[in-house]
Amino acid sequence: MDFHLPKGVYDPGRDGSEKKIRECVICMMDFVYGDPIRFLPCMHIYHLDCIDDWLMRSFTCPSCMEPVDAALLSSYETN
Repeated sequence: MDFHLPKGVYDPGRDGSEKKIRECVICMMDFVYGDPIRFLPCMHIYHLDCIDDWLMRSFTCPSCMEPVDAALLSSYETN
């Protein structure tokens, strides 16, 4: 499954919402500079592997329970 959601790397020096978020609520581990992360539409961030695994089971943000649009969760299997 390939999720159509923005991803990046954790950089606490960047401006933006990342600075306020210190840990991944799924695994409870602190983000470390360079960690692969994924952004949900609600702007919460998670470790890439943690959230991808989570989204296989639940289409809601684990922090705020905001639904993640199913269209963003579609795979490229139609190629």
